[in-house]
Amino acid sequence: MHTIFYQLADPMMIVEYDFNRWYIRDINKAFTGLSGYRKHELLEVNPEDFVKDSQPFGQLMAKLIEDDQLTFDCELTTRSTMTATVRLSCRKFQMEEQTYYMLVCKDVSAERWGDEFAVDHKIMMAIGISEQFRIFSLKRYFAPLAQGSASFLNRSIFDLVAEEHRAPLRRIMERARSIGKIEHLELHMQIGEDKNTAKALIKPFYSGNRAFNSYLIMLTELNQQAPEEDPSYKLRMLMLNKNISATSLARSTLISLTTISKIRNGKIKKPQRLTAELIAGELGVKPEAIWSSFKQ
Repeated sequence: MHTIFYQLADPMMIVEYDFNRWYIRDINKAFTGLSGYRKHELLEVNPEDFVKDSQPFGQLMAKLIEDDQLTFDCELTTRSTMTATVRLSCRKFQMEEQTYYMLVCKDVSAERWGDEFAVDHKIMMAIGISEQFRIFSLKRYFAPLAQGSASFLNRSIFDLVAEEHRAPLRRIMERARSIGKIEHLELHMQIGEDKNTAKALIKPFYSGNRAFNSYLIMLTELNQQAPEEDPSYKLRMLMLNKNISATSLARSTLISLTTISKIRNGKIKKPQRLTAELIAGELGVKPEAIWSSFKQ
């Protein structure tokens, strides 16, 4: 196989259907790290032996081959007997008149753990952090952020933390990594334009070869330190407490979503009186509770 295959960052294996069963024909270095298996241990092995899903591997492959945009989350049994949740996608290719399939196995164990943890706990936000302390994922559950998640990707986690809390955060993250257990802490953060106090837990994740993989920081509390007179902050907090999205607020008030978003993000500091009354009424407060300029 081509040299570049072995160096790609995503874990991959190449499989072939032959003699009425599936065979693994090759794996790259990233797949070795994820699974803990070496290449010679997997060649000729049936992938169904360690890729587990609610449907047989053959049915899974049939669906992936039919639609190359499709993905499936499966459990991969690693050499260390841990299971890793992987998101499978498939690409067909030809080589020397033979048909092969390249399976990309993206490790989403941290994402799955975070979603399952959030079922029984109130989580504001989950932040995936690489070994280099770079943000590779950010998922909002309840956090009222003005910025989109994509704007935080590939930034250092320390960019979002108050200077006096950066060193303690690094120490706690490194301790979590070394002992393999969840650590808890409180810290000051600046996410977007908002300054916050946060309570967080840090969970380390490891690959099948027992090497460190990544951190997941779960923010269990996120309290803004913005001035109390900031109407956009008050509006976001009221919407959060009432569990009302910008879309539903626009629908119920017949105010355009664009206008709602601009008011919510602080781009419109003081809306028209009727607009303010419609929004405040839907949230169960008077306009002056959000915009002090409407006080008599």
